[in-house]
Amino acid sequence: MKTKKLGVLMIASLLLLVIGCSDDDSVKTDSVPEVTLLTKSISSLPGETFIIKGTLVDPAGVQSVNLKYEPWFLDKTIIKNDSVYKTYELDYKFKVPEEAIEGSQHTILITVTNQGGNQTTENLEVTLDQDISNPTVQVNSPTNGATVLIGDGNEIELDIAVADQELAEFKIESTVLNQTMPISGTSYVYSNSLDISNPGKYDFTITVTDASGNTTTEMVYVNVLNELLFDVMYVADVSDNAALNTDLFGVPYATEASTATGEDGYVFTARYYAATENAELRFIPQKGSFEPYAFGAGEAPGVLAIGTDSTVSPIVLPQVGYYEVTIDVKNLTYTVNTYTPTDDAFDQVYILGRGVFVEDTSTCVNNTTGATQCWHFKSGKPFSVDSNNPYLWTLDISVDDQPNDEGANGFILNANASGWAPFWRVDDAADPEATVPGGGANYVFPDDALGKDYKVVFDTHLNRLTLLER
Repeated sequence: MKTKKLGVLMIASLLLLVIGCSDDDSVKTDSVPEVTLLTKSISSLPGETFIIKGTLVDPAGVQSVNLKYEPWFLDKTIIKNDSVYKTYELDYKFKVPEEAIEGSQHTILITVTNQGGNQTTENLEVTLDQDISNPTVQVNSPTNGATVLIGDGNEIELDIAVADQELAEFKIESTVLNQTMPISGTSYVYSNSLDISNPGKYDFTITVTDASGNTTTEMVYVNVLNELLFDVMYVADVSDNAALNTDLFGVPYATEASTATGEDGYVFTARYYAATENAELRFIPQKGSFEPYAFGAGEAPGVLAIGTDSTVSPIVLPQVGYYEVTIDVKNLTYTVNTYTPTDDAFDQVYILGRGVFVEDTSTCVNNTTGATQCWHFKSGKPFSVDSNNPYLWTLDISVDDQPNDEGANGFILNANASGWAPFWRVDDAADPEATVPGGGANYVFPDDALGKDYKVVFDTHLNRLTLLER
């Protein structure tokens, strides 16, 4: 009897073994994982983070994923023991070591193992050449804010130069022109001439995209008129286009437009301080150039001359002091009068902010304790007053990114070492033309201003602020 029972147990065990083997054979352990990466090549940079993405498929189930690149100390294994993933979406972030060499190439091995132990290895190529810089756009023509007269055609001449590591697309949009075109290479020049028959303000938006998706957008507008009529007018105390564009801001200097009936668009007044004898002024309706219109002194006293560039004769201010100069572009006349300011002068003026250095000392350094205190009157650095003018203040500064600080690099001005008021900020944070007593916006330096030296000139009477590169 015992022999029979033993035989039955052996048969049952054999059947279970056969059935078990039959079940194992139903899983395709001879399959190999399929690896589909979102991209097989990635551009990055030292210190930057990139993402490895892909779809991993295996009918037997994905057991593990290994990402390996020994020079970067990458050896990450993702094990999936909690359930069987026949499809697994890979999404792994990795930061390139700071000490990696820019421009170098690297290969990360991605090895996928299924439940049967079979493997597939895919290579991911990483090149440290990512383009994170935006394209440069230089609008050579027209000058922003230029005024042109309707003539025989070609009123608006477009000359736009762009550059980047690898360009991809150029787009220009306006009410009279819309073009989008693929471009390539490292530079491209767009040229076009437009025949405008209707007077008005014409805005152009230029957008350039590079191969990495970085974009730069510039805007320029042109006033097209039947007669000389201007929205704005500037006074220039320099004599060439280069000098108009080498300051950070403040040159040229905005005038005040008359709003009186019959004078609107024609009559403009500038208050100006002549720091030297025989100071020379010209008036221009476009901010960045003496072309196509410039106004100066005619052959007879009080006669306004119209020119097409900086060769027009300047209006001369004979003595040191404050002047009020008014021009009328309709009647082509001008007047010059001296005056004496009556507003109170200040005992001292200070600059406050972040990223501003005076003789290697930051405006983030408290003047008493030496503690870090950015954008604060206790850390303000003093200007020097002009020996001949109590309203005129100057200061040499250096501008750079504030160390160990993530805040904005910029400044305001005040006249109180023990409090906030009185203070001045700027009328336009992006493109200042004047200071605003007790109001305005903080000025923040653009990135391309960092690492440079400037002379700050501030006239508290005129509310004129100028930053000139030294």
